[in-house]
Amino acid sequence: MTLVIGDGEAIGTADWRIECAGPQDRDALAALFARCSAQSVRQRFFGRLGALPLPYLDGALAGPPELHDAVVGYGGDRTCLAGLASLVAEDPAGTSAELGVLVADACQRRGLGGAMMGVLLARARLRGVTRVTACVLPYRAPLLAALGRRPELSLVDGGVTRDARTGVYELR
Repeated sequence: MTLVIGDGEAIGTADWRIECAGPQDRDALAALFARCSAQSVRQRFFGRLGALPLPYLDGALAGPPELHDAVVGYGGDRTCLAGLASLVAEDPAGTSAELGVLVADACQRRGLGGAMMGVLLARARLRGVTRVTACVLPYRAPLLAALGRRPELSLVDGGVTRDARTGVYELR
């Protein structure tokens, strides 16, 4: 699979197209969220939600990439999104960001999440991000291990609480 990284242009893989999220995606993201099972929503947002949280959605659609970089993935029609991935700045200098990925149930385990992460991580590296954090529910530790196997990430720290596991990665 080859990804060509560009600014504001579509990036293609064998099965998916990935583009920067924008205001035109609001309705399609609401539809994506509606197609996700309660389990997928809980795994991404750590709770039961009826809709994408508005502050998160607004940031993903209009935030400058330095604060909230977001991409969408789709197969054939951009009005039917299959996934959303984002990096939200964790510090004022913009060198640390938190990763979040949501993929529609029917599209999971088909490479979309990894492709969206690859695009976000490449864009983040160009902006000077050096540290990426990911939080998962305690039983999803294999997801953090998979992140550590990505060639552009190296696990540097981690933690466990009653509610979550966290991985902190150096972005190379």
